[in-house]
Amino acid sequence: MRNTKEIKKDILQLFRDDEELFDSAIEDLDRWNGYLGGDRYYLMEELDDLYCGVDHSEVLMRAFYGHDAETWHTDSHGEKEYGAFNPNRYYFRFNGYGNLVSADYRDYSAFLDDYFVDSVIENRGRLYTDSDELNELLDEYEEAERAEEE
Repeated sequence: MRNTKEIKKDILQLFRDDEELFDSAIEDLDRWNGYLGGDRYYLMEELDDLYCGVDHSEVLMRAFYGHDAETWHTDSHGEKEYGAFNPNRYYFRFNGYGNLVSADYRDYSAFLDDYFVDSVIENRGRLYTDSDELNELLDEYEEAERAEEE
């Protein structure tokens, strides 16, 4: 029987190998406990819903001071300079100032770590993510945890 550390490594590797599963699980955690803080990606079509009742000028300012995560170049000082917010992208998120950042891909890679795996294990019953392989690993983890406690 494997120990919990070995199983956690396999869970982490599963999420590294299956980006769609990882995105789904982390967004489930975010819906449950705000795991992502302000770093969640939304479908561009949700923009109207999130800004329902907000002055149009406010939305325009959020876009103007935002940027596009997909287009950038390095300026003369070696700093990244991003292109303008692009409403033709698939996703958007908010930056640290509440401005809009457009993107074609959700990038949660900064959250793919042992803490995330611990959160998945701890909140297993609250996740909507359905994966036979993940469920098997989580079952194995629970069995190994019980065996280690005995």
